[in-house]
Amino acid sequence: MMNVKIKKISIGFAALVLMGAAVSCKRTSGKAAEPEYECIAYVWQEEGKLPPANMVTAINYLAAIPNRTHDGVQINNIPRLQRILNLKKENPALKVILSMGGAGAESGWAEMTGRDSLRLAFAADCKRIVDKYELDGVDFDWEFPANEEEQANYIRLFSDVRNALGRDKVVSAAAGFFGNGFDMREAMKYLDYVNLMTYDMGWQAPYHHTALRRSELAGVSTIEESIDSFLTKGLDYKDMVLGLAFYGRGNDKDFKGWTDYRDIVNRNLAAEGMEERWDSIACVPYIVDSLGTLIVGYENPKSLKIKCDYIKEKGLRGGMYWRSELDDDSMSLTRTVAGELLGR
Repeated sequence: MMNVKIKKISIGFAALVLMGAAVSCKRTSGKAAEPEYECIAYVWQEEGKLPPANMVTAINYLAAIPNRTHDGVQINNIPRLQRILNLKKENPALKVILSMGGAGAESGWAEMTGRDSLRLAFAADCKRIVDKYELDGVDFDWEFPANEEEQANYIRLFSDVRNALGRDKVVSAAAGFFGNGFDMREAMKYLDYVNLMTYDMGWQAPYHHTALRRSELAGVSTIEESIDSFLTKGLDYKDMVLGLAFYGRGNDKDFKGWTDYRDIVNRNLAAEGMEERWDSIACVPYIVDSLGTLIVGYENPKSLKIKCDYIKEKGLRGGMYWRSELDDDSMSLTRTVAGELLGR
């Protein structure tokens, strides 16, 4: 009799779990999209398709690092920057922001931020460049300060750049999904917002790298867990711009470890013995091989719509994506995010 009771309880719990999973990815009715949400496209210094000018509030052009003498800014591919600036003719409200750093661009940051004279010279050069190209601000993406001293110097850089640019220009920074790159409370004295790199959270297959909630296929973190971490470290919801990935993380066999969205959707899955599935708890799609093993996790329009709902539900500052060049030819992901956050 006791075994029967335990069996009934287990079945009931399983049903509740399934019900919760079904509800977790449900679209919310909510209010119509409002224009105050940030919709930011990161654009890379190499050539590639740019987002339509009316489908973003800002373009972060990741093309700058400290120069060789650590006292100024080196911008790569200035002609591409000029083409981005030309989009302002189509959308005068568009903000063009110079982003500095990126993975693999660590050289020079510690040296520059560690000396007052170099840091102040760098901040002055930020001002010169913003004025010269009529930019709307700067974004920092040092990945990542290695210790507390470097983190403290990074905050000093935010302060110096804010003093140089004033309050009418954007100063923002990207931060890893754990929120441990710098002191968030102190940083928000100088930053307008923080761009959360809420991707690569499982690194690559067989785990999701962009899970909204924790399922058995989620990696080291999820968006919900990342947001909670940033909240405990001093950010408010309105300080956060949620990161969205326009690429997948594969198993380095059937799909590359980094696979552009365009290269995922152009595959003939059935012919290759693969199948697309949907994780109703993590709220993301994934592809499995003939054995049912996750071989690439990624985003699609359905999962991005749910993440945009999450942005609105929590009152986040908006969404940003890495990056527009990885979208398909129809710009399905770009159009989805613009439609949800900007109503365009």
